[in-house]
Amino acid sequence: MEIIDSHVHIYPEFLKKEREKIAAREPWFDMLTSSRFHKWGTSRELIEAMDASGIGRSFATTFAFRDTALCREMNDHLFEAAKNCGGRIVPLAVVSPASPDAVREAERAFDLGAAGIGELFPDGQGFALDDARTLRALCEVCRERGKFIMFHTAEQAGHSYAGKGTSGAREAAAFCRDFPLVRVVFAHFGGGLWAFSAMPEMKLLAANAYFDTAAWPWLYEPRVMDAVFAAGAGERILFGSDWPLLKFERYKEHIERTGLSSAEKAALLAGNAEKLLALCG
Repeated sequence: MEIIDSHVHIYPEFLKKEREKIAAREPWFDMLTSSRFHKWGTSRELIEAMDASGIGRSFATTFAFRDTALCREMNDHLFEAAKNCGGRIVPLAVVSPASPDAVREAERAFDLGAAGIGELFPDGQGFALDDARTLRALCEVCRERGKFIMFHTAEQAGHSYAGKGTSGAREAAAFCRDFPLVRVVFAHFGGGLWAFSAMPEMKLLAANAYFDTAAWPWLYEPRVMDAVFAAGAGERILFGSDWPLLKFERYKEHIERTGLSSAEKAALLAGNAEKLLALCG
């Protein structure tokens, strides 16, 4: 079975070299890259890691800046990497939603082969998931082109950590209410939005939403995945590692400690992502 990693980051070499200069005008980038948990990873290193872990394809993104010019540079690097990897890197472009150039860059990215947009950072890029006015134009082009959009979300309980942010299940649900025809992936389990799949009205409201497992070993016990499937969200959960922060082996250990059936594991590790890609093709 092919494994698809739905959430990885790659970075051009110049980001590491020019970190201090860029960080001076991009506070979110400064905070995340100065964290003791941060790791840099290139496209070459990603492919090596994928080979070592038996991963066939990865949804890869870079870093979502406020500055549209930086986003464009990130996308150029991403598309070049994807072109040289024989289809194993599925590119997700970054844009700055509050910028007047966001739609233009999204359209350019889709023309170049992006499967979607993301991972976007509400706190870091100066927008809110429940601010329909700011997001409307970007979401409309995603809907028109049949592409998905991925947002950073986090559980609004428990310990604080660098990059947690203030967007959780409530904000994610508001996005689904405002943009029901836009396919959306909420990173990091959607801040817990998946749990509301057991509520009939919320299952309907969030019918366009998917959730990824990025940072699972840091956030939840293995048994949370049993709850995801029991709540009715098993068809919308995507395996995502947040590489290079975490490696697949950490997730493999978690998955082996769940009660998932072989079919459920297959859906988590590849099937659900395959279906999402087919919808966005």
